[in-house]
Amino acid sequence: MKGFLTKNLSLKLISILLAFILWYFVVSERSGEIAITIPLDFRNIPTSLIIIKNPEESINVRISGPATLLRGLSPKNVKAIIDLSNAKPGVAKFAIQPEQITLPRGLRVTMVSPASIMLRFDRLVKKSLPVEAILVGKPFEGFKLTGVGIDPSAVEIVGAQNELRGLKRISTEEVDISGLKEDAERRVPLNLAGLHIKSISNEEVKVTLKCAKVPRE
Repeated sequence: MKGFLTKNLSLKLISILLAFILWYFVVSERSGEIAITIPLDFRNIPTSLIIIKNPEESINVRISGPATLLRGLSPKNVKAIIDLSNAKPGVAKFAIQPEQITLPRGLRVTMVSPASIMLRFDRLVKKSLPVEAILVGKPFEGFKLTGVGIDPSAVEIVGAQNELRGLKRISTEEVDISGLKEDAERRVPLNLAGLHIKSISNEEVKVTLKCAKVPRE
């Protein structure tokens, strides 16, 4: 019995190794399917336009292929590329085809949801707007605010035409002057909430506060 086990031992070991390798490839090449969420990658948007409404930041896809490739697939390396080179002002619908999704060779997309997205575009315009400081609170008792300076006093914004058209000024975030009893300087960001902006000359301004003691009567 012992001789039977040891006879041609090297050949038997090679046979076992080959059998294991064959089994591994059979298992690893089995097909599978996974569902992942991937980001939208907008490209070639005309320089004269800006997206002002995008209800979708990502989409859901199902991907099939060999199990080994699926196991190594990272959602970070998969995205849906949307070509916007033909976009115009207004609302437009863009279909998302499987071939627009970046994937390693050997994998394929079997489902895309949603299969299309609606985007709204507006023209880009440049506008210079004066800055207004929004003050809250009151100085320390017996003191009063005597002056407010803003540097820069105006900013240049490139953004959506319909949003900038009706703006007369741009305001700062709230500047709390509670308890103020001496001159002060604050770096304050601008309030850009609700605006679609491509660029702005300054995102924050320096607010100089002048404070003086109230003379006794």
